[in-house]
Amino acid sequence: MRTANVLSSLVGSFIVCLMLAGVSKAEAPQAFVSSHGDDMNPCTADKPCQTFNQALTAVQAGGAIIVQDSGVYSNGFTITKSVTIDAAGFNASVVSTTSLDLCTINAGPDDRVVLRGISFQGPTFTPSLNNGVGVIRVGFLYLERCAISGFKSAGVTLNRGYISLKGTDIRKCGVGIAVFADELATTLVAHDTHIDDCDLGFYLNSFGGFVSGLLSDCATTRCGTGFFATGSENVDLTLTNCRAFNSVKGIYAQARGTGSVTVRIANCVVIGNSVGILVERLFGSTGKAKVLGTNPGTNLVHGNLVDDGSTNAGVALQ
Repeated sequence: MRTANVLSSLVGSFIVCLMLAGVSKAEAPQAFVSSHGDDMNPCTADKPCQTFNQALTAVQAGGAIIVQDSGVYSNGFTITKSVTIDAAGFNASVVSTTSLDLCTINAGPDDRVVLRGISFQGPTFTPSLNNGVGVIRVGFLYLERCAISGFKSAGVTLNRGYISLKGTDIRKCGVGIAVFADELATTLVAHDTHIDDCDLGFYLNSFGGFVSGLLSDCATTRCGTGFFATGSENVDLTLTNCRAFNSVKGIYAQARGTGSVTVRIANCVVIGNSVGILVERLFGSTGKAKVLGTNPGTNLVHGNLVDDGSTNAGVALQ
């Protein structure tokens, strides 16, 4: 009887220890990754793990993953909670090896995700239709000093929520950043963000919800269209100190359905494009599209093969 009681006590203690260990790991406010780490480690500062995938299982919601050195940290990962991944000061890369999105975000409607200092590299095999960062749902997404290149679909795509880009470069993607709204409102805020050699640069498209964009000190070069606002519902885009260079279309406002598409430009330069500014209402649409600004004055729209290029609507450049 005594032996049975001792065994029962030991088993109970073992189970409690496992539970406490699991709680401790799940509640860690910080997780650490290193290129020399091991995913069997507990992701602590002195025993870091090696991948974002493992660190995401070790950090609590609202916590932070800290990169300790330069290296490759994932071939694909999914974020389902509020978290910060901070690689500032290091060359932290994630590299696509499949046809899936490299980073998938499917978090709660109030969750905040911060990605800082990460390089997202597209697949080296025949390009597949995947995204660098594909957002299914999030409350707020912040990309700070990131680099994204080589994705056939989009560097970043967001269907609803709020996204902020700061100091981010996007190159050689189908779309640099694609922001949609199907039912709920979507907001894009970008500062000091450059998009180069993409079919579309900044792409805002409303299917049912309101899309707004506030861009400052942003630039597009060598794109099919640099700044493209379109929608069957309302889209409002403001460009301040932005640049559209050497693209087929510099700025394009397109109305579909009953939507109102408005682009405002201040202190912008649109030079060296086939069409500087294009304003268009698709056939059968009752919506309105317009670009508001001043030229000459605060904006410089010059040196394009067609400077305003407006059809079916007017460009209110005075």
